[in-house]
Amino acid sequence: MDRTRLFEFASLAALKPPKSKPPTRATSLSDIHATESPHPPAPPCLAGGVLPIEVFERIIDFLHANKAALISCSLVCRSWFPTSRYHLYTLLPVIPVALGAGCRKINTAVALNPDTILYGMNNGVYLSRDHALLRVLKLPAVTQIDALAEHDLLLVLSGRRLLVGPLHLATGPAADPAQLYRRLALLSSDASFFQTGEHGGRRVVCVVHAGRFSSHFKLFEAVCQVPGLGACALKLFRSFYLPDRAHSVHIWNKTIGAALRTSFQCVDPLSLVTFPVPVGPAPLDDPPRKPRAMFRVDERFLLCYDRCAFFMDKAGASSERAFALRWADAAKQFALHYPYLLAFTGAGMHAWRVDLGARVQTVHGAGIRLLAAAPRIVVKLGDGRIVALGCADPEPGAAV
Repeated sequence: MDRTRLFEFASLAALKPPKSKPPTRATSLSDIHATESPHPPAPPCLAGGVLPIEVFERIIDFLHANKAALISCSLVCRSWFPTSRYHLYTLLPVIPVALGAGCRKINTAVALNPDTILYGMNNGVYLSRDHALLRVLKLPAVTQIDALAEHDLLLVLSGRRLLVGPLHLATGPAADPAQLYRRLALLSSDASFFQTGEHGGRRVVCVVHAGRFSSHFKLFEAVCQVPGLGACALKLFRSFYLPDRAHSVHIWNKTIGAALRTSFQCVDPLSLVTFPVPVGPAPLDDPPRKPRAMFRVDERFLLCYDRCAFFMDKAGASSERAFALRWADAAKQFALHYPYLLAFTGAGMHAWRVDLGARVQTVHGAGIRLLAAAPRIVVKLGDGRIVALGCADPEPGAAV
């Protein structure tokens, strides 16, 4: 069956969270996050006990290759969903799980846990819990938010200002929006974007000011809270420049990677040694390509351009000619959930198996936007609905 066929996000994204945990099968259905998936009440035939659930599951098993029928079955009731989703994962590696009705004004998000999500909008930061939105911060033009839960830190990019405050005042049992606003601390007054990650055993935040001809990177280390010093527990320990405009930054254990306007660069923050990723010239028949993002897969770099992606090892050997992922529309956003690479274009989303070099799914629809890539992939659909993307485990025996 063609696995790149249209994925009806509109059908699956309409699901509402269940009120109780669905039953599990003898297989690994519990690994497919069935508890997060929504359903209307059980039909009378099940409620009255006319037929056991095993009979319905057996019938659904015969529909294992019919995607439309499986989607319809998944909408019937909570009891039918685990079996339907089990077979859907064999047809579609990426499946949406509804998080709420959503809003077209949402710019960014961070999923703290399955039931708690923070959204950034043009008029502030909102907490989504039990499908209700509560504004916890009134700020203009919130374009990026993230959280360091282990350090109780909430990071909010409002305009060009990067603010830090206590996370528990936004999401904890004793949440207090007024107190949170008073305890906000200014980390940077001229930030374009930021990224969090693990570097050398430290939990760090990299703040980037992307200028026209150069970019300034500041690396902050998250330190333990000290009573009486407020919520800001980020200490600057490295700062460096790169001679081009940066589009994204990526934090790894020993180096910091950046996708610049014309190239990819890596920096060792301890020694401040900078080295470019040695990418050869593009084929003559290809249009000029723009660097967008880079990831580390084992000991290789996965370089993502606006219209292609390929691997590069530390010695500079490229897999572009023999193993390149290509798509027609320009992509600006990427998310990696190994072995799946998700590329978001103006016309939809492409899902690739980077270990096989194969496109396994295409989602058609204008306005699909990546809101958060970690710890959960959160996406806003063209009609404003918000969904989390669940990626199936790779098929057994797949080549890596």
